[in-house]
Amino acid sequence: MDRDQDIDEGFGSALRRSYGRFAWWIVRLNRVLEPSRPAEPPRTQLPPRAAVPPRRSIPPRPE
Repeated sequence: MDRDQDIDEGFGSALRRSYGRFAWWIVRLNRVLEPSRPAEPPRTQLPPRAAVPPRRSIPPRPE
């Protein structure tokens, strides 16, 4: 193998590793700084049903 290629591969893996750490820290900070959301209160009643007019039956067609 070529010596320059070895150096490039080592640099690439080090760059990937440091980028991975950087991304991990961003995600961690995001979670810490994100305001906590209050839990949704439990539903005591079912939501009202939409008012749909009843279907009219169609009389049979005369033959």
